[in-house]
Amino acid sequence: MNKRIHVVHNHQNEAMTIAEIFDAEKYPQLTAVTGELSATFLNRYLGAFVQLEIALGNSSSPRHYTSMETVTKDALANAMLKVANKDAIKLFLRLSSQLQMMALAGILKVEIAPTQALHSRFYLLSNPQTQETRVILGSIDLDEPSFDPNYNRFEDVYIFDNDPLYDNLLNHFKLDLRPVLISYFSNHLLTKAQEQLQARKKANPDEEGDSVVILTNEVTDELVETEMTDLIVDDVQHQLDRQQLRADVPLGMRNVTLNRTRDREEAERRIRQHDLVYKLQKQAVSPRAARPKIKQRDQIAKQIHDDLQATVSPQDLAVEKKYTTFLYDRPLERNITRNQTGLYTPNDTGTYPLPFGQLATISQIKRSLKQIEAVMNGYAQFVVDYTPEYGKRFYEAILYAFTAPFLWEIREKASLNPEDGNDIPNFLILGASAGSGKSTLLRVINQLTWGTDKSMIDFGTIYPMDANQRKAKTVQALESYMKQGSTYPVLIDEIEPYFFQQRQYSRRLIVDTMNQLVNSPKPVAPLIGTTNYHTGFTMQRETARRTYYLQLDKVIDNEKKPVAAKYIFEVRQGLDNTLFKDFVVRMANLLEDDGTPWRMFDAKTGQLDFLAMTRRIFREYYKLADMPVPDYFADGLCDDFGENTRSKWAKLYLAKEEDFRFRPEKNSLIFDISKLNNFNGFSADAENEYRNALPVELCVGGINGKTGKFVEIKATAFYKWIGIDDPHTKPTPEPEADQKVVTDEQPKKKKKSFWARLFG
Repeated sequence: MNKRIHVVHNHQNEAMTIAEIFDAEKYPQLTAVTGELSATFLNRYLGAFVQLEIALGNSSSPRHYTSMETVTKDALANAMLKVANKDAIKLFLRLSSQLQMMALAGILKVEIAPTQALHSRFYLLSNPQTQETRVILGSIDLDEPSFDPNYNRFEDVYIFDNDPLYDNLLNHFKLDLRPVLISYFSNHLLTKAQEQLQARKKANPDEEGDSVVILTNEVTDELVETEMTDLIVDDVQHQLDRQQLRADVPLGMRNVTLNRTRDREEAERRIRQHDLVYKLQKQAVSPRAARPKIKQRDQIAKQIHDDLQATVSPQDLAVEKKYTTFLYDRPLERNITRNQTGLYTPNDTGTYPLPFGQLATISQIKRSLKQIEAVMNGYAQFVVDYTPEYGKRFYEAILYAFTAPFLWEIREKASLNPEDGNDIPNFLILGASAGSGKSTLLRVINQLTWGTDKSMIDFGTIYPMDANQRKAKTVQALESYMKQGSTYPVLIDEIEPYFFQQRQYSRRLIVDTMNQLVNSPKPVAPLIGTTNYHTGFTMQRETARRTYYLQLDKVIDNEKKPVAAKYIFEVRQGLDNTLFKDFVVRMANLLEDDGTPWRMFDAKTGQLDFLAMTRRIFREYYKLADMPVPDYFADGLCDDFGENTRSKWAKLYLAKEEDFRFRPEKNSLIFDISKLNNFNGFSADAENEYRNALPVELCVGGINGKTGKFVEIKATAFYKWIGIDDPHTKPTPEPEADQKVVTDEQPKKKKKSFWARLFG
């Protein structure tokens, strides 16, 4: 039999009992950080200590939490659950009367960290008289199963007597842990216990020896309500006041339920997983044999195959198979000297991975640039009112697609803190008018990067129209496609408007996925999608923050469509991914170069230009090919969502100026946003569209300024945003005619207002 309780005492294996390990006679004081604490263990083994301070920590979470979620969903939630389940009260009431009296006297202290996940485990024993000390480390808790060899688990106990480690850990406890600890046995609990003892003493003054405390359910129910209130109102606030918590923790508490649907789904999935493995265990053993034994291998293999297949419906299996393009990014396998990019793609049969990436010759680079030029010339010829500025959107989409496999690495290198990661969006949305050529662009992107146009997935056909919970399951499918381990972009055509307009869908996929990526960088495929743009298109502000949005709102000339279709068909016949294979080699080199400046900011928008190195590589291409940089080459990011929202509110103001009521005492504008309804000629969802489009920073009181019936907007900032002169600012009086200074210079041309720039 293997030795399950492995005890090492002063570097030597030794068999020791619990009483010998926690020797209260030799070391009468104990300071501990443990995971589990049972009343039985306390009563039996720790009652002889003269002084006890025990911090009760947390078990490791089954999922990875962000720093904020560790406070709200782990530490604080568990502390509140302990209160609600009366864990501390039950522990106290199960203690011996001696230990209860020690708790009342402050000799026994049990504490928890309500806002920090405490995973430490160590036990410090000391004797102030003899100056002897003992440090105990390992996997053990203060409960009997940790020391019982009959349990099928391995535990390690490392004991060091009179070791310098004692002072180190004691200082760590005092300086780092104790400031975030609160009493597990609340003052209210101890007061009730003390009152009961005093009442008994008063009623029976001659009685001695019997001082046990037992509280009724009515009393403990009242304690729960009071302790829960204190936990939030006093304990959390106290740590905020002492700056032991970030100032935005209350915001995290307010937002704690935002991902609750996903959390619930994960919990339900774990339950289903457990049900399945329990079932497989049960089926593996003969059901009626007097002495149960494991079945034959072929029987078990068939049962496992059948049960695993049954967990996925034919419909879900068909949806899963729609995703067919895999490109794996493995930076650790990158070898620059051999031009190995770290990218791999499966071979034709999917049996082994092949390196992806190959340097191109100058003639091949030139031919590839001519391919892109031919695509862009098609848009220039056939799109109504095309301009080079408008063409930059198509070119930006191509640059994003080339960069997509490496975005997760760029995000990690360019971020000074996790929040910066949102500046490198994992989502590119092409908001396009019907007939603008958006689907063609998606196919072109597929051909330029993968050499095929078969990787596109039509959003509306992921699940059939009659599928149960079609919307939610479609979003789940997109999430699954992105998390296959591949970094080749997921190409989705015709994303339906509800995805962006309804918070439960866009937030779940875009916001939640980005939050995971910025806190735990890993290969997750970017998503490039198209959606029909119209005047009512909108995104939740938090979604837009994490999305690169390009607006393609001009259409192909209807009279030229036959010619345009023939032209683009012929162009697409010659497209290949030679340039993309070269590009990944060059980008891999930049990623391996510690001197590459990833934090490059757009001069116009101030945004982090996450495509800056891609632009550098493409400029090198044009130089190598001895070709001029085209006028549709974008030098920075396109802020189409910002321009779209500005235009929306500018038009609203100019059309409904009388509805914006000026509030001079706050220099703000009050607008009744409920007027944006069908009755007044707006679309059914216009109120939400305009509310989402209004930046929080322009609202008085932040988010509170854009909620409710009336929105309150900072006047000066609003007028500057929409490009209109503030009518409430008094103009500077012009000097008298005889005081004017005459010069030979022509007067400066007055800057046009937003309205004039937009409509002439």
